[in-house]
Parts: sequence; C-alpha cells; structure tokens
Amino acid sequence: MAEALTDDLVEEILVRLAPDDPVSLLRAAAVCRRWCRVVSAPVFRRRFALRHRAPPMLGFLANLRDGDDDDGYDYVTRFVPATPFRPRHAERRDRRALDARHGRVLLATMPCGPDLEVWDPVTGDLRKLPALPVRSPFSWNAAVVCAAHGSCTHLDCRRGPFLVVFLESDLPDKMRVYVYSSEAGAWSGPIYGPPSPSYGIELVPTSLVGNGLHFLIDATNSILKYDLTMRSVSESEVPLAMRNPSEIPLPPGFHSDFAVLTTLEDGVLGFARVENYRLWLWSMETSPEGDAIWVQKGSIELETLLGVDASSIQNDYVGFAHGVGVFFVGTEDAWFSIDLKSGQVREEDCGDGDTFGVVPYTSFYTPDLHQYGLAPL
Repeated sequence: MAEALTDDLVEEILVRLAPDDPVSLLRAAAVCRRWCRVVSAPVFRRRFALRHRAPPMLGFLANLRDGDDDDGYDYVTRFVPATPFRPRHAERRDRRALDARHGRVLLATMPCGPDLEVWDPVTGDLRKLPALPVRSPFSWNAAVVCAAHGSCTHLDCRRGPFLVVFLESDLPDKMRVYVYSSEAGAWSGPIYGPPSPSYGIELVPTSLVGNGLHFLIDATNSILKYDLTMRSVSESEVPLAMRNPSEIPLPPGFHSDFAVLTTLEDGVLGFARVENYRLWLWSMETSPEGDAIWVQKGSIELETLLGVDASSIQNDYVGFAHGVGVFFVGTEDAWFSIDLKSGQVREEDCGDGDTFGVVPYTSFYTPDLHQYGLAPL
C-alpha cells in the first residue's frame, strides 16, 4: 500500500495551483480533512501569495446607471467576474466603485453622497465610514490603501488596518486632504495642498507608486501626489521642469479628461488615454539631466484589435488593472479588456444598464471553507 503524502508535500503541491482559479483550492480541500487543514492554515495563505507574487484580477466593478421616465436613474456597482470567483453580493445598489486596492473596494453612495464604505468582496465585510469632515464638496476623489504601506508586501493584508485618503477641491480655497484611519476610526484634520483648480478633480481611480498616491487634476492637466509617509502635499506652483515633485504635469498635448494613471512593473508612474482610436501609453522617467519627463511607450491601434468600427470607440473612459497589465476600453455597444502581457482581448458582459466606468479588482483568494461545510477539524 502506498504511503500517504506528508503535510509538507501536500502543501508543496497545492501552493503551485493557479491563483486565478480559486475553485481548485476548494476541490483540494474537499479531498480529505488533512488537505482541508493544509488549505485553511494561515501559513499556506502566506506561502501561496509569496509564490505567485502578483495578485490575479478576480474581476472588475462595473459602475452602471439605468432608469426610465418614471423613476429617473438608478445606480449600481456590479462585480463582473474574470475567474470562477463570485462574491456573495455581486451588486451594490445606489453605490459607485471609486477605487480598489489591497483586497478592498472603496464605494460611494449615489447619486448624491459622498458617504463612503469599504467593502471586501472576498469576505463580504462592509464597513461604513464616519461622515466626512466636509459637507457637499464641490469636487473630490478618494482612495483606499493598506495602512502598513511602508512595511507590508500587500500580498495578503486585507485583514489589517487601512486608510482612506479623501481629496477635495472648492474655490477659492486650497485643495485639502483628509485621511481616515481604520485603527483610529476617525478622520484626520485637513492637509492643505495647491490652490483649487477651476474645474476640479477627475473622479477616476488613483495610482499608488511607492509611498505616493496620485490623483488626476482636471483644469491644470496635472497629477497631485499625496505622500503617505510624510503626510504632506506641496502648496507651490507647478513648473514644467517638475521642480515640485508633488504635482506633476501630464505628457505634452494630452489632457487629464477621461485618462487613467497606471503603475508599471518597474515601479514607475504611467499615464494612458484613448485618443484618435488608439490607446496611448506613457511612463514617467528620469532624463540625463536628472529631470522627471514623460516618455511615450507606444500606442495600440484599437479598431483592428477590437474588431469594431473606429467611430464606435469611446475616448471618455479607460480603466487599468494595476499589477496585471490589463486595460479596459469602451465602445458604443460593449466594453473590452486588453491584456498587454498575453495579447488576449475579451468582450466583457457587464449586464443591464449603461456602464460609465470600471474599477478592476485584484486579490488573492482562498475560499471560505466554512461556507462550503469544509471547516477543518
């Protein structure tokens, strides 16, 4: 009779399962009680994340509005799966997804708000944040981030403390940042930045590069950087030579309208926008003189790639999944995901409603064994 595999050998086998197919871990846990104990152990979860490094894109949040002449528009954010993973509650009514990072999704109430909530699609946990220190801000955006940003690998930190960074703009005042800490359960006082722009802040997902959280600013065609470590935003004007590193000009000839900030594999800031039926890609690099400059990394012709008529390609939104290199672009009739690494293009089904934006969700996921009656003994 063959000898049973040791726990260490079982773990060595299971840790090699594909992270974008969490159902395979569920099947493994159902083999026997011993395998179930291996899969459910915290040490396995850490090893699984460390081995695969980059969390897979489990899906994305589609922000939709749908209405008729009788009741006006109804808003919903809907989880659209890219893997076998399905959250318990795939829809959040009267909500808009703003940002997703480190296993969490930041939601805002619609259509008024902004009351904020932090949702974990994997565990189902939903945390409503206290009222904002400001009422009815003119223009704003917000982001969620792990609180241990200087010492965490961010591979499996959804159970730890988090921060929500809220940026608001209101003429004639300066822009202000407020930070919510899940540990303190409260908002900080204001941290002042440059003067408020005339048109406001782009309500699109932010980009985290190092300790810098980057927001797109509309009227000045620039990027505001909030330093999570220093907890500061510069108040000085923005020279083109970028002497002030906390507010960054965009690539020449480009506007922040409907663009997206990206985090590239080498840990630098990127910028993307759909223009003239092409997806244009830029990265922030250092010139021989030591200045930070935008360098064009290329462009992607969308008409042939998507197999659609050029006139149907929309330039009013582009999404990006940080860490996995997947872009989202829309046409009059559909949304498409473009995987830059594999070259795969897929038409996405967002369901009923008019999709006005998407927020990709990347995370490791080990199934809740209690939910399936597989709790280890």
